[in-house]
Amino acid sequence: MINNGPLISVIVATRNGERFLHEQLKSLEAQTYPNLEFICSDNNSTDGTAEILEAWCNASENRTFIRCREDGLNKNFFTAIPFTTGDYIMFSDQDDVWLPEKIEALVSFHLSHPEASMVYCLSKPFENELPPSPEMKDGINRLEGTEIKKTLLISFTLGHNMLIKKNVLEKIKVPGDEVIAYDWWITVSAMCIGPVYCLQKVFTYWRQHPENTTKKINDVLFYQSRISYLEKFAGNNLVSPSTKDWIKKAVDALSSLSDKKFSFKLFNFYLSNAAQIFFYKKKSSPISRYISHVKMAYRMSFHDYRP
Repeated sequence: MINNGPLISVIVATRNGERFLHEQLKSLEAQTYPNLEFICSDNNSTDGTAEILEAWCNASENRTFIRCREDGLNKNFFTAIPFTTGDYIMFSDQDDVWLPEKIEALVSFHLSHPEASMVYCLSKPFENELPPSPEMKDGINRLEGTEIKKTLLISFTLGHNMLIKKNVLEKIKVPGDEVIAYDWWITVSAMCIGPVYCLQKVFTYWRQHPENTTKKINDVLFYQSRISYLEKFAGNNLVSPSTKDWIKKAVDALSSLSDKKFSFKLFNFYLSNAAQIFFYKKKSSPISRYISHVKMAYRMSFHDYRP
């Protein structure tokens, strides 16, 4: 156990989650890391969630209950940030289950990488019963470093796995809407400030169910949603001018699909930037890697492409 470690602020965001909330709160209570505070924000719940959360907070001095009156997951989390007093911040959803060593492992990992702006671990999805083991092999490269082009089109991090420095988070402009998920926005912004590292172990059991916010089906076509996201990222004051120029080219290439079934312009853009856009694909040889990039670029250049 880390003795005399930094204070960690865990933000717990809830909305109509009474069905699974007790199990998550138990997993937070079971954390092996000792120096914690919990800022619990409820977002206009109409079931018993707020009452459960408020009672839980009243049971300990290191727990604070607040209410977020504006609808939206982003607003719920960001409303709680000013109430935190820790050196590092973590984000907790209402329906997951954290392994007891999660916070301790992430703190130790971050302390061993003091140059990092943010670190994160991995999740293992489940639906009904908890998995028998946190072991998981999915054979992909993890997002790390400072090259944000790798994650401007696809999000590779989840908020419930992040540990981020408070002084880094204070430099990040809070988005005024819900267009981009808070965790994606934070990841891109943090990579502009310093390197991001991945602790490649599962410490979160990620519950899957119809009301799961991050798993809801997006009815907007891929290319249309990416244009919206890229335009938002272009307005991020932490993004460099050269990357903003790249974003303009990406938006132009994606826009070429608006009146076409297939766009060669978009295909060429994907292929010329494949090393960054498809960095997550593990291949044993340059030839197999190139073939994989061509196939992905081709698939994603159709008007009706969906992940």
